[in-house]
Amino acid sequence: RLWFIYNTKMENIIKPSTRSSTVESFKVMDVLRRANQLESEGRTIYHCEVGQPESGAPKTVAQAAVTALNEGANNLGYTDAFGLLALREKIAQHYKEKYDVSADAIGTDRIVVTTGSSGGFLLAFTACFDAGDVIAIASSGYPCYRNILQALGCELANVPINEQFKLTANELRKEIEERKASGKKRLKGLILSSPSNPTGAMLSVEELKDMCELCEKEGIRFLSDEIYHGISYGTQEAATALSFSSTAIVINSFSKYYSMSGWRLGWMVLPPDLVDPVNTLQQNMFINAPTISQTAAIQCWERQTIVELETHVTKYRASRELILKQLKKVSEINQKNIAPADGGFYVYVDLGEENVNRERGLGSTEMCRMLLEEKGVAFTPGTDFEDPSGNLGNRRFRISYAGGTAVVKSAMNLFYLLDP
Repeated sequence: RLWFIYNTKMENIIKPSTRSSTVESFKVMDVLRRANQLESEGRTIYHCEVGQPESGAPKTVAQAAVTALNEGANNLGYTDAFGLLALREKIAQHYKEKYDVSADAIGTDRIVVTTGSSGGFLLAFTACFDAGDVIAIASSGYPCYRNILQALGCELANVPINEQFKLTANELRKEIEERKASGKKRLKGLILSSPSNPTGAMLSVEELKDMCELCEKEGIRFLSDEIYHGISYGTQEAATALSFSSTAIVINSFSKYYSMSGWRLGWMVLPPDLVDPVNTLQQNMFINAPTISQTAAIQCWERQTIVELETHVTKYRASRELILKQLKKVSEINQKNIAPADGGFYVYVDLGEENVNRERGLGSTEMCRMLLEEKGVAFTPGTDFEDPSGNLGNRRFRISYAGGTAVVKSAMNLFYLLDP
């Protein structure tokens, strides 16, 4: 009887879902939390962990928000689930002018304004995939892809990147062939960013075209994460999957190039077959993206806005060059182990196995901890980005240069002086 009562009580305990307990934390946010704690204690912290632009929203955008708030006629209520038509028209025009995408590929009925790119990921994943589907991701990639997909019950295929820190059609084709030969489940989807987070590597125009063609041939839904478009340094030409695929989803955001991270606004361009499913999901999950953010973002493509935003890219370029120059002074780091940093605002570094002592727990994770605690420099360890079944996470680390050149200069000087 006591056993029955005990077990009945145990069954009635209210507890979190099993799903939530299997999701890893977003480790860069753990680093940020500790950095902020040290800062609140009076320490000077050089933030090179998060991909948050130093600047706020462009002046034209901020003023548009103030104007909208002060206009009594605009109550900033619900919008259409897909977002303000005026904003979607601006997005469509952007693709036509910047990428020469045809009007058929970029109608406003195929554009959905999302609650950041994160809202876009959730909408795209739930519209495209079911529990048990296998989704390919790069072995070095944005951790939230992995975490959200696993929370939704999807399986992951971590595809190794090549020596140029890229996942191209060649690597994906090898994964497809190996799965066919071994009788494993076929890939249902691929999500890939170019420029990449964390590596900064960009697919060339031909590489993106080849990837789109391979995915369409193999029946793989390609989700092209293009949130770092606009931030590149001339080593590769930027291209959009819309130019080469009629089945791909393009995901973008106002957080990076447009410097509006806290406004929680992004967009997707959908293939025709996903318009109705995403509309239904958006209605139920989010209703619409924040109306004040949408209203203000209409100003993002005004000439005055673009001039301001391009000054940010100039600063990023200077910070990138400073980091790469400083890393050349570190004789222990093989220059081939530094990702190309074609775009975005990250430099990704591999310490090399010779500089890691696994028995003593000395690798990039401990290095990042020491840098933060002893020098006040916040970098992100590679364990946030690497395939957890491999051993590269404790060899690699990411430096964000979104926070400004002065911050980067101080951080890199302190990094160079860190005792081994």
